[in-house]
Amino acid sequence: MIVPYVVVRSNNLPLETLNALTRSEQVEGLAAEIAGLRGELALLREPACEQLYRLASQDSERYRTLIDLKRRLQRDSPIPQLLERHGAMLDTLPGLQDWTRAARRLMALEQALDSVFESELTLARRCAQSLADQPCFRHATAFTRGQIAASVTDYIEGRRFEDKKTLNDEETVYRYLTRAVTKASPFSSFTSIGFARLAPDAGRQVHRSRDIGHRYSYDRATLLKLYERFVIRHKHYWFYRLTANQIEEEDSRLMYLFMDRADVYPYRTSFAKTRAPAGTEALHAALGAEWLSWPQLDAMLPIAMDRDALVAKWINAGLLNYTPHLNEQARDLVSDFLKVAELVATGDEAARPVVDGLRRVQSIYRALHEAEASTLPALTEAINAEIQALAQQLGYRPIKTSGLVYHDSYLDGLSTVDQADIGRFAGQTEEFLHGYLGCNFRDGFHHDTLAALRAALPPGEAISVFAFHDIAQRCLSVEANGGHAGGAQTALLALYAEVWHRRDETLIQLAPRALPEVQPRKAFAAYGHVVGRQFVLNNIDSGFLRCFSRFFAFTDDPGVLDECRAAYGDALDGAHDFYDTFGFNTACRPRICRGRVWLDRAESPTEHDVALADLDVVWPEDQAYPSLRNRRDGQAVTLRHTALFISSLYPRLLETLLRFASVEEPCYFAFRFGLYKLVADHGQQEVIRFPRVCYRDLVLSREQWWIPKAQLPQRTPGEASANYFRRIDSWRREVGLPQRVFVRRHQLSKVLDRDISNSKKPLFLDFSAPIMSRMIGRVFNTGFDYLSVEEMLPDHQHDFVSDGDRHYASEIIFEQASAEERPAA
Repeated sequence: MIVPYVVVRSNNLPLETLNALTRSEQVEGLAAEIAGLRGELALLREPACEQLYRLASQDSERYRTLIDLKRRLQRDSPIPQLLERHGAMLDTLPGLQDWTRAARRLMALEQALDSVFESELTLARRCAQSLADQPCFRHATAFTRGQIAASVTDYIEGRRFEDKKTLNDEETVYRYLTRAVTKASPFSSFTSIGFARLAPDAGRQVHRSRDIGHRYSYDRATLLKLYERFVIRHKHYWFYRLTANQIEEEDSRLMYLFMDRADVYPYRTSFAKTRAPAGTEALHAALGAEWLSWPQLDAMLPIAMDRDALVAKWINAGLLNYTPHLNEQARDLVSDFLKVAELVATGDEAARPVVDGLRRVQSIYRALHEAEASTLPALTEAINAEIQALAQQLGYRPIKTSGLVYHDSYLDGLSTVDQADIGRFAGQTEEFLHGYLGCNFRDGFHHDTLAALRAALPPGEAISVFAFHDIAQRCLSVEANGGHAGGAQTALLALYAEVWHRRDETLIQLAPRALPEVQPRKAFAAYGHVVGRQFVLNNIDSGFLRCFSRFFAFTDDPGVLDECRAAYGDALDGAHDFYDTFGFNTACRPRICRGRVWLDRAESPTEHDVALADLDVVWPEDQAYPSLRNRRDGQAVTLRHTALFISSLYPRLLETLLRFASVEEPCYFAFRFGLYKLVADHGQQEVIRFPRVCYRDLVLSREQWWIPKAQLPQRTPGEASANYFRRIDSWRREVGLPQRVFVRRHQLSKVLDRDISNSKKPLFLDFSAPIMSRMIGRVFNTGFDYLSVEEMLPDHQHDFVSDGDRHYASEIIFEQASAEERPAA
């Protein structure tokens, strides 16, 4: 069945502003006519040269002049020079009238283009300044990187656009503006989010309210790190226990630690294995106690060690747990932090500045929800400053500059979506998933790997998740080094082989493939755009409300979530999840699965929760894959990861467990990853075009061009924008690129990686927009190996969301719930 709601992501600036923002219509018209005339002159050149040769052979007096003109014409000399030198004569020569007329028209058009280029550039700037001053845009920039809001303010007030800083600011603002109009991006405060119910015979277009309710959250990862430093600073007030994540191996004790990584901001994203530190024998002997007070712990620490430094090191490494601990699922972490800090401050005045700082943070946070858009930048800067001040007091250097997580604003009052349309798209996506991708199209295991893993496990025995992880990593590393494709990737490789073989076609229409009569239904979510009768697919992701979870954080109304959970029944009620601060959006999310797997026993689990150290892995002979079991009650534990999963932001152990838990379910798929692999394997430095790829009513892949950086026209130092525009225009017409496109930059070292860097985000380019000429040159000059250029589909004339008067670029996400078995046809 289809989950009864679809997520609707809609941009906050209307599509109608795009033409005024680019001011490319007149420029494109002139440039197209110029290109047509240049083509006409190219066809006329050879006949004109032959005519000049004949005339020269019959006119001895003007022989040298005519031959000079012929040679210059053959060398394709600039037309203004030819007309200036020989214009009067050309007007009188028989058989040269067509070439001369086209040449004079071309010169007039190029002069007109120079004039229009400058005037349209001025008008585009005025439009950009006006749009940038819109309340919804000022609100959005307040939740981007700190300097963006200041750049927007400076740009709005700017009158001269000459110095490098002003022009760089213009490019930055313009990129955000075009994104806010054209691209419904995830994690974007330029986008509004809502839930539209599926209904029979509903109108296809979804109408949005004009009101935007704002939602903000504290960055929970930063708050947990600040609390951790507070614990270290005032360690006498806590109780302690060594991590339960350890196993005995031969004559030593191995500790499995969850730590931070300096290159990403989420909390506890790294995983390491180490031997138990020397001098901790007494601590291990005391593990049977509930908790150790500071005097008890202090008495057991090695005498020769710096106790303060040692405790700080152990806490930072995740080796030493403490209580009271902040519950990261609590809705208001700052209030919980403040309660603990106030208790500490009653006996230790050194904690008073932290109490005062947390109170100021609370006060500013409350003001945010009542603030006008114009005051948001100042308020967010104030709350960021308070978080930074707290960090400085506690000796912590935050990885993030912002103390807030921005949310996509919540869309209220969405109309319903046609159930038949979504059902048709879901059915066809399911066919494509099973027929062309295989089951788990990203993380399938090679059969040799599974055989090696089974052979390495103790037969018929349960082992801890830590021991299993060690064995699995050894087997997986052999698979990775051997270059084996996953067992479920055979169909996927065949798909891309077909695309490569058919790349010279105008359109690739894949043959329909029916589902088997009896087929386990897979849960998946599909992201994309409704365009007429088609669904333009961006990517397919796992189901079980994993993709929905980020958006449920934006509303306090549980009704939508309850209905969506009900679509899964026992699949979520009987499952466990990791709910923690991994991923991009470390906001408070509702619990979707009933149970939770805690990373350690430092927390107080509810009835349905389990600690990681209580999990065993078993692999019965009649099962295809290993499974989890709760050692304490012998019950099976099913993992359903229901938050955004990017493996680079997760501890390796959790990645291993989640990969096996979802081995029979779809994982993340975007068509462009395989296309880049085809380009990289081809290895030639040439432009490679892939046609649009369709399956029934699904557009699986937009028309794309993959261009090596060496093939891009680079702007020369000091080159005027209008001159560079002419070169770009000539180049892109020769390659066959559309006027409006999205581009991504790619590195060969990250082929097939789900790269999340800024350089991989799609950029909107209008090749005929004067204001974008400088920006295009700078994009082309950044560090990458290939540029992928993608047709703008849907373009600015397609929309799914309106407010009655205006239309908005939009993306929908629908999800198919899983069922035990598909009935026979």
